[in-house]
Amino acid sequence: MDIQFPEFEIFAPKVEVAWSALQQRYANRLTEAEVDYLFACLIFGLTSPAYGEGEPSSHFDVCRALVAMKLPPDRVDTALHTVPAPTEPWVESLREQLESQSARMGQTLQETRNFNGDAAADAGPGALSRPVSNEEKAA
Repeated sequence: MDIQFPEFEIFAPKVEVAWSALQQRYANRLTEAEVDYLFACLIFGLTSPAYGEGEPSSHFDVCRALVAMKLPPDRVDTALHTVPAPTEPWVESLREQLESQSARMGQTLQETRNFNGDAAADAGPGALSRPVSNEEKAA
């Protein structure tokens, strides 16, 4: 499924970093299904500030598209629809922590990029560039 949405370029780098971090920290300690599920939960948290109050199917489609950046289709479906049995007692608290931290990151992205509502549709290519520092503004 190829879903395009205005904020894809904003979320994509975060998705890459999140996937790499999960792989480095947990791939040797958890099952593949657990890591995939944690990744899906992290993506859900990241996108919730921008999409959580909207149509649930739209939010789900965004999550699916972002999870599909790193997982093959069969694993995307499993990660989004199945909660694997935890192999470690701390997995559920880790899930809560990841989802909470990623929601805060998503809120920060939303505030700094102002991509809620019509702002994303009206934004030009400059809206996706990095913020300009005070030193750069003064120059």
